[in-house]
Amino acid sequence: MKVTTRRKKLIASGIAALLAIQITGCATIPEAIEYRNLYTNYKMSDTIFLDVTKRMKYRNIFVEVKNTSQLREVNTEVFKGAIAQNLAAKGYNVVSDPSLADYVLQVNVLYFDYYRKTAAKDAATGGLVAGGVAGAAAGGGDTEALILAALGAGAGYIGGALVGSAIKIETFAGVVDVQIMEKAEKPVTGKILTSASQGTSTTIQTEQEYKSDYQIYRTKLAVTATQTNLKRDEAAQKIIEMTAQQIAGIF
Repeated sequence: MKVTTRRKKLIASGIAALLAIQITGCATIPEAIEYRNLYTNYKMSDTIFLDVTKRMKYRNIFVEVKNTSQLREVNTEVFKGAIAQNLAAKGYNVVSDPSLADYVLQVNVLYFDYYRKTAAKDAATGGLVAGGVAGAAAGGGDTEALILAALGAGAGYIGGALVGSAIKIETFAGVVDVQIMEKAEKPVTGKILTSASQGTSTTIQTEQEYKSDYQIYRTKLAVTATQTNLKRDEAAQKIIEMTAQQIAGIF
């Protein structure tokens, strides 16, 4: 009996020591508790100012949504429906024929993926990125900078730190390109300039004049979502909701 009791004490002490080492090493339990609720934030690269006098009379909008990111959790039809719902709440009519539209709104999901940080919190706050954006692989350095700006403006913790093997703080980020074509009362004229590389030391530049009935505006929008044990499909839905609200807010 004495041997059994002693063995139980040793086992209990060993488990306690392992837990203490794990908790001390990760030091993320407070963060896991803090991020039990979902934190979201967004950052727009450039502000778009539409003509306020036209907004009073232009009420028809055509909406198109594409997804060229590497992940397919963002359903383009759901995204389009969310945008249309927000625009309808502001009194706009979403039309199916672009030729009948006063505004043509085109949205492309450029990037959607997660950021993950393991163990040390200082690695996260140091700005080290462990995701598909590392090395500017998804859309260039401006995309990475936009996501980091959104993260920096949020709760202040990038996330993904492990607490044991079952709990982690996960941050997902989505970046969309937005183009708005606003009907002009007079034809808009301009030039399209193209610069294409030909080999390693030659560049071909072309120029084309054009006329259009629309004025064009473009911007990028990054949205982040952080929560303990956040699932990818849940993050995609939240990012869709937030992005749709921000895009509709331009009008």
